[in-house]
Amino acid sequence: MTIEATSLSAPRIQFDESKPFHGDLFKRNELAEQLTGYIDRLRDGTVLAIDAPWGEGKSWFGRNWAAGLKTQDYRVIYLDAFQQDYVEDPFLLIASEINELIASDDSLALDIKEKAAKVMKAILPVSTKVLMNIASRLALGSADGSRVIEDAIQSASDSTADATQIWLENKIDDHKKEKESLDSFRAALQAFCESQDKPVVFFIDELDRCRPTFAVKLIERLKHFFDVPNLVFILLLNRVQLEKAIKGVYGTETDASAYLGKFIHMYLRLPKKVEAFDNQSNANLHYLRSMVEHYKIQKTDEVNHFVKSLSIFASIMHMSLRDLEKGMSLFALNGPGKYTDYLAWPVVLKLKHTDVFNGLLNNDINAHMEAVKLLELMKVSDQSNFWAKDYFLGLHTLAAYGDKKLSDEEFAAFERAKPSGWYYGDPLKYWLSRLDIAAQD
Repeated sequence: MTIEATSLSAPRIQFDESKPFHGDLFKRNELAEQLTGYIDRLRDGTVLAIDAPWGEGKSWFGRNWAAGLKTQDYRVIYLDAFQQDYVEDPFLLIASEINELIASDDSLALDIKEKAAKVMKAILPVSTKVLMNIASRLALGSADGSRVIEDAIQSASDSTADATQIWLENKIDDHKKEKESLDSFRAALQAFCESQDKPVVFFIDELDRCRPTFAVKLIERLKHFFDVPNLVFILLLNRVQLEKAIKGVYGTETDASAYLGKFIHMYLRLPKKVEAFDNQSNANLHYLRSMVEHYKIQKTDEVNHFVKSLSIFASIMHMSLRDLEKGMSLFALNGPGKYTDYLAWPVVLKLKHTDVFNGLLNNDINAHMEAVKLLELMKVSDQSNFWAKDYFLGLHTLAAYGDKKLSDEEFAAFERAKPSGWYYGDPLKYWLSRLDIAAQD
């Protein structure tokens, strides 16, 4: 086996805005077309969520779908929320993105910006308003800095009943104005969205990676301030992680799923769909074969066996596409080696069970026991054809328990699968030591 010089960076499918869904291995353009037909019939304000675990290509799908919508004359916004979760309030972020979208219409943009500023003024925390007031007075040079700050601190620390009552009375007086500001902003936004022939589509990516308080506040803002006809929000998220964020904000006893149901109208799963080839419809196998092409690896029988074994392990252990990218990077980094077809299981352990991998490096009996448990839990549809499981189950069982725990059938399967000319532990020890040079992030 030979490997030509090439980049060791993970060969993720590249996004080219001028070519939506170019290199679409998993037929996800079909989902985009289906969803486009759905949102085109929507006229109510709607929040949809594309739910998939981390590393399954949500961002790639979202960016390509957004690019495809632009080619069909949709007005589209794409926001990476994680990059901007330092903003004081998500309302400001969302309103700014909308204002930028309509910047070409000077009068409309100015109108929405002014009304959004009034809403923002109403919802900002009191402490932030105090700081902004200090900053503006200092910037204008209207007062001595130390005196301004001293006055602000004194005002903030004044907790007398009279001061509290005055503050509450002012809030009551301001409530009507604030409500009018909100209604005015929403009316302006609605007028813009309804003037469009097609829905305005706002993608929000990486929401589940944001600070929990920011993520929760953002979805609340969508409902309270941006729920207008002909405006569709598409959230690209990991639902499990977002539900954890909600529990982090409102308490572990919170029904996070029910809570999200108040704001998100529909969840959609991001599928991995491929056409069958060589009697295989395993999407992981399809993806791994594309990476063999990327790394320009010679397609020997050993390489094919490695790829097939890794794809089966990945399906059983719910490995993400990003996990597969890392696995192939490890494969390419190590280059040609003895018994390459035995590398899949050590790669899986390094990526998904680092503690077991490190224990095996030290020939820890407990690590062998844990490896046995992992393999015993695996349900493979075609057991007779998955020699990698037979080999490593026998190997770890013999190391942990001797030959007493292996049934005659398991021992026979192990004997058939083990490489000729090697002692039982040699393939595993060889690859553990080779893989150990690559630190796992």
